[in-house]
Amino acid sequence: MHRRIAIVGSFSTGKTTLAEVVARHLELPLLPETARQVIELGFKLDKGATPETETLIFLKQYNNELSTDEFVGDRSLIDVMAYAGWVLDNQPRSKETALWDECVKLAERRLRSNYSHVFYLPIEFPIVLDGLRPDDPEFQAEIDDRLLRILRSHDIDYITLKGSVEERMEQISQHLK
Repeated sequence: MHRRIAIVGSFSTGKTTLAEVVARHLELPLLPETARQVIELGFKLDKGATPETETLIFLKQYNNELSTDEFVGDRSLIDVMAYAGWVLDNQPRSKETALWDECVKLAERRLRSNYSHVFYLPIEFPIVLDGLRPDDPEFQAEIDDRLLRILRSHDIDYITLKGSVEERMEQISQHLK
C-alpha cells in the first residue's frame, strides 16, 4: 500500500514543521506548498483571493498529489477546500465561481481514497506570523471548523494529533505500525 499522508489543520498549527519531520523520517517526498507557489506568482490569498485564485491553488495541489505515488503533504485537497469555501462564501457569487464548482466535483470523487493517512492538527498554539496568513484567531478557528466539517461530511478517517512535534511524531509512528 502506498503511503499518501495528508497533515491537515488551520494555519499556524505546526503542519509544515511536522510534515518536514515525517517526510525525512519515512523517506517520502514532501509536496510543495501550493499557496506559497501561488503567492510567488503574484496572487492574493485568503480574504483577497478570487475564484480563479482558488481554482489555481486546487489544480496545483491536485497535480502535486497525482505526480507521485507516495508523499507527505502539509496541505491537501481537504485544506484547499476549507480555505476556498471560506473565500467563496464571503464574496458575491460570480460566473467565475463555476470554475471552483468543477474543482469541488473533482475533489469529492477522490477525498476518501486519495490519502492512506490523514492526520489532523487542532489549534493549540498562538499564531506565528509567517508573512502568508493573517493574525486573526477568528479566521483561524473558522478554517479549523471548516476542515472538521469536510472530514466528517466526506467520512474521511483521520487521527487527531496533539502536543509537541516529538509527541505528534510518536503518535504518527504508533499509528503507522
